[in-house]
Parts: sequence; C-alpha cells; structure tokens
Amino acid sequence: MKICSLLPSATEILYALGLGDHVVGVSHACDFPSDAREKPVVSKSVRDVSDLSSQEIDEIIQQARSNNNPVHWIDGDVLRDVSPDLIITQELCEVCAVGSGSVFETAAKVLEYSPEILTVRPASLDDIFNNILRVGDAANVPDIAQSFVGSLKERVERITSGLAEIDFRPRVFCVDWLEPLRNTGQWTPELVELSGGIEGLADKWGISREVSWSEVLEYDPDYIMVMPCAFDMSRTVVEVKDHMSRHNVWNQLRCVDQGGVILFDGQIPSRHGPRVVDVLEGLAEALHPNLFEGLAPKGVFARLEN
Repeated sequence: MKICSLLPSATEILYALGLGDHVVGVSHACDFPSDAREKPVVSKSVRDVSDLSSQEIDEIIQQARSNNNPVHWIDGDVLRDVSPDLIITQELCEVCAVGSGSVFETAAKVLEYSPEILTVRPASLDDIFNNILRVGDAANVPDIAQSFVGSLKERVERITSGLAEIDFRPRVFCVDWLEPLRNTGQWTPELVELSGGIEGLADKWGISREVSWSEVLEYDPDYIMVMPCAFDMSRTVVEVKDHMSRHNVWNQLRCVDQGGVILFDGQIPSRHGPRVVDVLEGLAEALHPNLFEGLAPKGVFARLEN
C-alpha cells in the first residue's frame, strides 16, 4: 500500500506502526522521524515563515483568512507522481496543515482513480488513540495499532496511578502562541489534568483563544508551560527571552521569579500523534519532579533559566 500523509502527526503514527516504507508522500512540515524528510513533499506552505516572529506570522495568517486565501497548497503533479492508495488529512486546523476540502478537490482533479482518504479531527486523548487505530485499520495493520495504543495507555496509567494520593495540584497556564498571547486547546488541558495540574485558563477539549496578560496576572499560575505551535525548542527559547519577557506583567508573575516557566518543544504538543504521551510525561515530571524524575524523553521540555 502506498500512503500519503499530509500532516506531521499522521506521519509519526505511520512510522510508529512500522509503515515508513509505505509512505510515498508527506507535507512540508513532516520532519519526524528524520527519515520522513527524505520523502516527496506533496503539500507546501504558501510562504516560508521560519525566520518570522510570532507577531509577523500571526499577521500573515490573519490576512490570509480575511482574504479567504489558503495558507497551504497541494502540488498536484507530485500527488499524481506518487499515486497513493491512501491519503491521510485533517479537519482540525488549516493554519497547521492543508484542509481536507483541498485534498478531496485536488485528488479528484489530478488522479484518474479514487484513493481512500482518511480524515482526522481529534479533540481528546482518546480521539488521538482512536485515530491511531483508524490509521492501523486503513493501512491493514490493526493488530499492530491495537498493541501500540495499549502501550501508550500503559504509560498514561503509570502517571495517573502515581498521582493517586497527591494533595496539591498546581495552577498551570499553557501558552500556544506568544504574539498575540493564546492559550492551548483540545487535548492539552486534558494532559495537564492527567499530569496532576489545573489549567484554569483553558477548556478541556475546547479551542484556543486569545488571553490577556491581565487574566494571567489575576490567575497567578504556579507554572507557565510555553509550547508555541510548531516552534522547536531553540526557537521557543528565543521567542520567550526576546519577546515574551518584554511584557510588563512578565516580571510581576510569581512563577517567573520562582523558576516556574517551563519551555516545551512546540513541535510535539501541537501534533496529535503518539508523542502527546511524551508531553504528558514532560508535564508530570515538571509539575511533580519528586514522583517522576527522569520520566520524560530527553528534549521534550526544559526549565527557563533566569
């Protein structure tokens, strides 16, 4: 079976299920595992934003939305060349990946056959697990998918059982974007809850929204988890030190003074694939190091040094 993945999380799922050799096309953002970078790129970004600030990227996105212009596009020639049997796409966020509507439209135009198109739209951790099972079914490896999801659930259970008798759940604010300031949505507030924290500025399984600095100051979080969507760790560090810390409220926050700012590789939490459990382990270790020291994979998170 030839499979085309148009979102990074699906690519990660495919490789985790041992299907890397079946992947014939990926999106421009599919960079994990490293082998995925060698695959033909089927969907691309309208503009390279790698050197732009959070605010500049947001301005481009807002302008595109106002003009009803796409942020990503599909290279029909490449799609025709790779001729996939299965295409995996999404309906969650057209800022992060090409939307399913464009996939159906382009496939109908350039392919002389009708491939199977699997669309995902997760909100919760269970949705992510179910999508792994759906990918396994579509790719004819249901048993492997079942076993893999079972192993992920065991890792979740290790954390929740370890927190059974804790007497304190710290207040957490998870940052999805820096300029403008936005909270996280979908599965991330749930991960905070499962890791023994309280996300009081977000709705579990809800959508991200802009948050004012006055809200953050009033909330007075014990921890700020900075995980800007699609930013790697090095870029997250730069954004926080060069931009976020310039806000007047920043140095008024108790958690900033007390070392409660935790930086995440934002390419991991924003992807609804198997590495969300890595994020859960990172949150648990950051919030309760006495219980989970060394649990998270290396590079998932780091404490901001003052």
